[in-house]
Formats: sequence, structure tokens, C-alpha cells
Amino acid sequence: MNQPSRIANARRNVRFARYAIGITAAAALAAFAAAARVAHPGTNHSTRARTQTGTATASVDESASQSFFGDDSSSIGPSGSASPQIQSGAS
Repeated sequence: MNQPSRIANARRNVRFARYAIGITAAAALAAFAAAARVAHPGTNHSTRARTQTGTATASVDESASQSFFGDDSSSIGPSGSASPQIQSGAS
């Protein structure tokens, strides 16, 4: 029987090391991405927060909001007799 040479063994070991390093790096990247996504303050994945928000908006009294914001007939803007004033930068 012919035993593999030292060079063949070294190449096999290097190939195994490359695969191990690649798999470890991919797993570390995936773990880091998952941890960053969970820890990001701009995202909220909780269903409890959505339920509380929906309950809070459903319990708003319509008459209270109308009295706070005024009548629907009121509008903000110049009166009918006021002419709009337009200013330009040119002289």
C-alpha cells in the first residue's frame, strides 16, 4: 500500500482549515446580524406594543377630540377681504 506523502497531507489539512474558517466566519456573521437586528432601537417586533397602541386609539372619544380641535366649519387662513401678499427677491 502506498501512503500519502507529507505534501498531500498538508494540502488536505489546509483545505480542511479553509472550510472550517469559512463556516465559522459565516456563522459569526449571521449571529452578529441577528443580534444587531434584535438590539436595534428603531425596530419593535413585539406584538404586545401593537395591541396596546390599537387599544389606545380605539378608546379616543370623538366628541372630546372635536371640542379640543374646534368645529369642522372653522378654517385657518386669511379672511375673504384680505389680499395675498407676495414678496419676491427681485427689485
